[in-house]
Amino acid sequence: MSAESPATNNGWFSTLKRPDSPNHWLVAPADFVHKPDTVAPEFVLPAQRLREQFIAMLRDTPRVEVVAQSADFLHAVSTTALFRYQDDVRVQFIALSPERSTLAIYSASRVGYSDLGTNRRRIEDWLLRLQRLTVR
Repeated sequence: MSAESPATNNGWFSTLKRPDSPNHWLVAPADFVHKPDTVAPEFVLPAQRLREQFIAMLRDTPRVEVVAQSADFLHAVSTTALFRYQDDVRVQFIALSPERSTLAIYSASRVGYSDLGTNRRRIEDWLLRLQRLTVR
């Protein structure tokens, strides 16, 4: 794993240009810099703990590698099993209060016009798994 520069991390979502193609998906707070496809859930735990839980979940996910991270951001690459297509996933962990947090997740295919819903299903699966991990 490498560390991306803080400027890259903090500014990545603000410079995101979403394509017209259907091969990407964004989950984020309703008031996020970009209108999300789905509103992100809130978690009753600090943002740092949410980040730790998210990384632990990714460790148990086949063909996903965290390629860069910082205190509130990570970039992972997910590789499909059959054709070995790579999708980039970027996550920003957002503190709402000392004990509450949420996140923004953007998953996008590197190639092709349509992903047949793969990025959406990936994020939905990860959110379900994360919610199970973080239930107290």
